[in-house]
Amino acid sequence: MYIVIDNPDGTSYTSFVGLYALLSRTLPLVKVEEISQTIDSENFTVQNSVLFSGPLATTSISTNAKFEVRSPKRVQIKFDEGIIGTPQLTDSIVLPENVEFLGQKIDLAPFKSLITSVQDTASSVAKTISSQPPLKFSFSSRNAESWLFTTYLDEELRISRGDAGSVFVLIKEGSSLLSP
Repeated sequence: MYIVIDNPDGTSYTSFVGLYALLSRTLPLVKVEEISQTIDSENFTVQNSVLFSGPLATTSISTNAKFEVRSPKRVQIKFDEGIIGTPQLTDSIVLPENVEFLGQKIDLAPFKSLITSVQDTASSVAKTISSQPPLKFSFSSRNAESWLFTTYLDEELRISRGDAGSVFVLIKEGSSLLSP
């Protein structure tokens, strides 16, 4: 699944990475809904976001960073802050029939009887939690810097390499590559 960011100046890119398989095995009831990156070329900032959903709530984790262009292909990135979004509790709880965790299939049918009482409690807690501001935290300066080297760029696709040996393949919003 790819996400399209509403950014009229066209500087947004989107990505769906292989990390999803790892996350779904480690957190069986949590699903990664979308991963996005928004680049503001006028203010030299970038925001990376991941939206998670589970049977009880959805939330997001984001990082905000500033970047400096070091060459036509390389940017230096300094992360400023992380943000854990306020969880938005769901109105109704939907559990799958079963989940796979560490190679074992776990039947969730016995837990469905608990859903009604949990749902009532969740409704009353939802109003309180939803009104709280997101949790913001700063990054320590020595671990908060990185660089990206763009190895390929066209109208629809960007491939970059990071200083930790990572490779990022990103597709620009509105790209025909996003069509099924």
